Amino acid sequence: MIRFLMLCLCLTGPVWAKPVASVKSTHPALSKPSQLAATGADFDPEHPPERLRVLVALGPSTFFIKNGRQYGVEYSMLNEFEKFLNQGRSKGQPPLRLQFIPVDAGELIPALRAGRGDIAAGLMPVTEGAKQLVAFSNPYLQDRWCTVSAAEEGHSLTIPSSSYAQRLLGDFNEARRKAGSAEFETENAAPGVNSEMLLAEINKNADKTTMASSFVLGLWSKTLSKLKSHSCTEEKVPVAWAVRKDDSALLATLNRFAEKSGIAERAVTATRRYLETSGKVQSASQLGSLDKLAFFAPVFQIVAAANNLDWLLLAAIGQKETGLNSVIRKKGPTGIMQINPSTARNMGVTNPHDAEGNVTAAARYLGHLRDFFNNPGINDEDQLYFMIAAYNAGEGRVQQLRNQAAAQGLDRNRWLGNVEKVALKSVSKGMVDYVSAVSRYYIAYQAAEKTRKKHEGASAAAELK
Repeated sequence: MIRFLMLCLCLTGPVWAKPVASVKSTHPALSKPSQLAATGADFDPEHPPERLRVLVALGPSTFFIKNGRQYGVEYSMLNEFEKFLNQGRSKGQPPLRLQFIPVDAGELIPALRAGRGDIAAGLMPVTEGAKQLVAFSNPYLQDRWCTVSAAEEGHSLTIPSSSYAQRLLGDFNEARRKAGSAEFETENAAPGVNSEMLLAEINKNADKTTMASSFVLGLWSKTLSKLKSHSCTEEKVPVAWAVRKDDSALLATLNRFAEKSGIAERAVTATRRYLETSGKVQSASQLGSLDKLAFFAPVFQIVAAANNLDWLLLAAIGQKETGLNSVIRKKGPTGIMQINPSTARNMGVTNPHDAEGNVTAAARYLGHLRDFFNNPGINDEDQLYFMIAAYNAGEGRVQQLRNQAAAQGLDRNRWLGNVEKVALKSVSKGMVDYVSAVSRYYIAYQAAEKTRKKHEGASAAAELK
């Protein structure tokens, strides 16, 4: 019965914590990704903020989650940007971290203008219309769009309705007409089909021709080896990152980074081996025999529901602790969540080595930490940071760090730029990196899940019509 229930939960989606009367006990920060991501407004390269929020297009090429880890060409390039930002930063200064917030490609500019992020990234072509709304960095790529098929070039193009190729068709056909070639007829791909999914379909010998980005085609050339490019647009299109128009200092920093050679090429090399042959993005709760996050999702969901937690927080900690590999030890930290047997016993769990007992002990301990840091002076965001830090080092150690922060004139109730600084000097960089890594995974998981649910809702609505 338990196995059947777990399978059903994985197929039907996550089990969310039920709301209760106390706001602190449900912990709003566990269901609002934006509360974890500190703003990068008024970016000052001499005194940069602790965090910058990157709105990144969730997609099979740009940003995706596989085995609980984050990949994609935009993820790879901006990880380089994070290293660039931290060059020359003193050892006693916490490293600046990027928080990736995946959204639909069509939401990038509206979300950026609404202040939900500091940088928008998604292989974004620079257009005159978009330049009226946001400021683009110097291009990191000059791209072309080409017709693609697995055999001979057809006379009709199948193109996703949201593809940038739709904007290029008029000029593309006009150039063909002037050259004495026949114009292409076009038809829209089925709803929900993206460019990569269409390329994957064509690679399976579908008798279709599409128009796709030359850069994306190169990225997928080893995964979808049957594809051939034919006619290409004459002019190259600049591809860049975007910031709000008033973020001139951040824009200047991005421009300096964009001047580095080989950024896009290195991102292709780093991403290729993780691509899905279907051209699809795997969601956090889809069942896949090779995806560790999907495999453990039912356990996380059941245990989280029983302890009024977000299962994605448990997944984020498990990812950081073991990469979602169950590491069993007779003594010391054990299992997916690397929980100490003594801690497990204190949480009422006698066997911390099997998956369900291990995750249960971790969830109960997180619930204990949530109550421990339930203080009117600690906001929801910092309460979560302290929970994560204490999971790594113990609540007693975090309390010592908070007291040290107060003694140094820092805010004992704030993690970023306060207790974090004390931890960096008196404990180790590892503790600071741990908090940053878990929160980074957690934000990405939450945003991806939100986008998945939105797509499911849209698909269900379309089926009812």
